Amino acid sequence: MNERWIALGFLALLVFCTPNTPAFAVDAFPVSSGLQEVLDDRYPRDVEDLLLIQRQVQRVSQQAKKATVGLTIGHGMGSGVVISSDGLVLTAAHVVGRQGRRATILLPDGRRLRGRTLGANHEIDAGMIQINNPPADIPFLPVAKSRPQIGDWVITLGQPGGTVENRPPPLRLGRVLGSGDDWICTDCTLVGGDSGGPLINMRGEVLAVHSSIGPEIVHNFHIPVVEIKKAWDRLLAGEVWGNQLAEVVKTTMRPIMGIVGLTRNEQCLVTEVFRDLPAYDAGMRAGDIILEIDGDTIASFEGVSGRVSKKQPGQKMKLRLQRESRTFEIEVTLAGIRRPVPNDQQNESE
Repeated sequence: MNERWIALGFLALLVFCTPNTPAFAVDAFPVSSGLQEVLDDRYPRDVEDLLLIQRQVQRVSQQAKKATVGLTIGHGMGSGVVISSDGLVLTAAHVVGRQGRRATILLPDGRRLRGRTLGANHEIDAGMIQINNPPADIPFLPVAKSRPQIGDWVITLGQPGGTVENRPPPLRLGRVLGSGDDWICTDCTLVGGDSGGPLINMRGEVLAVHSSIGPEIVHNFHIPVVEIKKAWDRLLAGEVWGNQLAEVVKTTMRPIMGIVGLTRNEQCLVTEVFRDLPAYDAGMRAGDIILEIDGDTIASFEGVSGRVSKKQPGQKMKLRLQRESRTFEIEVTLAGIRRPVPNDQQNESE
C-alpha cells in the first residue's frame, strides 16, 4: 500500500480513538515550530509526526466541539458555530432560508437556546442566527483572518444526520484539496445535517462553514469566512439576497435538488428537505420515498445522486413519491450552485 495512505490511515485511528462584530477574544491555539514543519510536509513521515498532529487535534477539538451547535428551524435541521460572546452563529444560507424565523440552538452540553435568523447570502450560501439572551458562559471560536492553502490540515465538525441526544459533534480530519474566491474543497466527509457547521484550522479558528457535498465522497465544499465578511453588515441587518435557482446555466455550476436521504430496504428514504430549494418548493417532504425518476425505478439514494449529477441546473426531473400509503408525482426544477469539482491534476499534485 502507498506509504502516504498507510500514514493517513494510522492517523485516523489515532485521532478518532481518542454583537455587531464577531468577538475575537478567544485565543487561537499556538502551533509549535516542530508541529508546523509536520503540517507543511506532504504527509506524516513516522509515528512521532502522527502523534504531534493527534495532540493538536485533541487540544483544538475540546473547544471546537463546545461551540458547534445543532440547529432546528421550522421543519429543517442543520449545524452552526458560535463565533461571539454575544451569541452570533454562522451557518449556511440554505439552513437559514429567510430573515426573522424562530430557531432552536442545541449546545453539545444539552442546553437548548432560542434565537432568530438574521440575513442570508444565497449567492455563496452563508447565513447568520442571533441567539436570544445568550448565557454568560456560551462557548465560541475565533474566526480566521485568511483563507487556507491547498494541502492544509483541517477539522470538520457538525451534526451529521441531525442532532443525537448525548452525542457530541463528530469530528472528521482531512486536508484542503482546492479553493476559489467563494469556496473551499476538502476531503473531510460531510453528511446531511452537517450543513452550516464549521471548518476549522489547526489553530482552532473557523475557516468556513459547510455548504454542500460533491459528487464524490472526497469532494466537500465550504464557504470561507473571509468571503462572508465582505457582506457582514448586510447579514447582521437581516438582508436576504441571491437567487437560489440559477438563471444562467454555467459549466461551473452543479445541479442541486436540496435533499438528504439514505437507502433503506432497497428504497430511497428522504430524511431531510431544505426549505426554499427545489425539492421543497415542488412539495417533497422528509419521510417521502422516491420510487421513480423520469420513469425509471430508484432503489437507493446513490441512484438519486447519480441522476441529479447528470443533469444541468434549470433542467426538470419527474419524480414518483410514496408518502405513507399514497403515491403521487412531482416535477422538480434543479437549482445551480457554484462549486467546481477539483480536477484530477489537482488531486494528484496535492
